[in-house]
Amino acid sequence: MMRRARLLIDTAAMRHNLGVAREAAGTRSIFAAVKADGYGHGLLTAARAFSAAGTDGFAVATPGEGLALREAGLTERILVLQGALTADEFAVAAERSLDLVFHELAQLDLLDQHAASLPPGRIRAWIKADTGMHREGLMPESVPAARERLLVCPAIGGSIGLMTHFARADEPGTAPTEQQVETFRAIAAEGPGETSLCNSAGLLGATAVGGDWVRPGVMLYGGNPFIFGEAAQFDLRAAMTLKTVLVAVRQVPRGESIGYGGRFVAPETMPVGLASVGYGDGYPRHAPDGTPILVNGQRSQIVGRVSMDLVTVDLRGIQAQVGDEVECWGSGLPIDQVAQSAGTISYELMCQVSGQLRAEGTILGQ
Repeated sequence: MMRRARLLIDTAAMRHNLGVAREAAGTRSIFAAVKADGYGHGLLTAARAFSAAGTDGFAVATPGEGLALREAGLTERILVLQGALTADEFAVAAERSLDLVFHELAQLDLLDQHAASLPPGRIRAWIKADTGMHREGLMPESVPAARERLLVCPAIGGSIGLMTHFARADEPGTAPTEQQVETFRAIAAEGPGETSLCNSAGLLGATAVGGDWVRPGVMLYGGNPFIFGEAAQFDLRAAMTLKTVLVAVRQVPRGESIGYGGRFVAPETMPVGLASVGYGDGYPRHAPDGTPILVNGQRSQIVGRVSMDLVTVDLRGIQAQVGDEVECWGSGLPIDQVAQSAGTISYELMCQVSGQLRAEGTILGQ
């Protein structure tokens, strides 16, 4: 039987968004980010959509994700952002011709230990430089020596790439981002090789940054990468829609509370509906009263705490009955609006949709 809560994945929207990224990228090549199970949209579903739209490569977190793409027949370049941490992962990278990021000196030590057992020249290497985010990456002064170690390693083929990651690209024009760019350019000038700086926000908001490759992520799924505005202003389309139905409609008397903890108190006798979705499905438990939701295409709000598989919806001014459609976010309600109301980001909402919903989701636009 069909689940009441259901996930719709629109691959046509993904292909469109890749086109938006392509236009913004200009002559730069694209690593389409498909980590975290394709931002919750399905690793292979997303990768195949982006491949059909002409992406030049994919960005994943781990060699295992890269292996899954290769086993599915995808031949584009695959950038492994966390690099390899074990001998087996280096072996997979070599056997499957993956691009590995080196962000930690211990990874270079491990490569040296196992290089002789790896097929020669099969791994493309990138050094991640810490230009100011201070999450991962080699400090600028360590990059030249790391580059030399990689250049003489028989397992590495081609020139050594250089990349970094912006800490505040979602705030365009900030001094920290400009400083990161300056630091990166100084490092890049010390040696040849491909370069990559921009994520979604960097791509859409910092067009003069340059580099050979860009790494768009959330924009490919219809999310807004900035702390302001809407995805639609960048011509991005929602690739994920979460829908469900009303399973009950009732009147709550004035002054009575709704849900766990009695957080919401009815200001008047009011109709409410119970939508069959909750934190067990990935809807944010911390979403406050007033978080937007659609009932039969009409904008409403949730009232009361989110339960495991139920959300209470304000039906004042809306004609609704049991079985009517509810949209939590998607093509009719931007996911960023829900995320902002819930005090989070669209990335988290996309990624935390339950595995069962994803497994049973409907793929559109194929």
